[in-house]
Amino acid sequence: MPLQSATMIVGLTALVYAGFYFVNGLLFSVFDHAPGVMWIFIPSGVRLTNTLLFGSWGALGIVLGSLMVAFQDPRLTDPLTVAVAAVISGVAPLLARHICVYLADIKMDLDALTANSLLRAVLIFSAVNAALQQVWYAWRGQSAEPWSNFLIMFFGDFAGALFVLYAGRAILALDARVRGG
Repeated sequence: MPLQSATMIVGLTALVYAGFYFVNGLLFSVFDHAPGVMWIFIPSGVRLTNTLLFGSWGALGIVLGSLMVAFQDPRLTDPLTVAVAAVISGVAPLLARHICVYLADIKMDLDALTANSLLRAVLIFSAVNAALQQVWYAWRGQSAEPWSNFLIMFFGDFAGALFVLYAGRAILALDARVRGG
């Protein structure tokens, strides 16, 4: 992939992720359980979608978008914890993608994804992301309730990813209808 295209993918992914993060905060901040642990987290769908579409370039964009967002949050004061959590945000969907392909035998070609395989991919992604994030926060002493935070983060990532993926699917179907007649 040409460097110019990769740079555009990384930049746009970072901006879209940050934008969805702020919109999520406006819409669902009342459902926050703890910093970074939300009952509904729509940006998780952006993480998964961009990693499916753009692979490691999408993951890098997620890392940069996570850093942009994290350093705006006054509740997050430890730069190392924040930086590694941002890296996890980008690496977790990439790792989940590899788990889907090599262990769960899910074809990650977007044309071959069925509703069932997409649901399994979302479950794997949500589990991997929540586990890695909560292990990191617990290790850094930033999570007083790692098990409940894991469950809530898992649910929030799952709900957010399904929302984004099915909203995207509905938009594509509507576009096809409009173009078709």
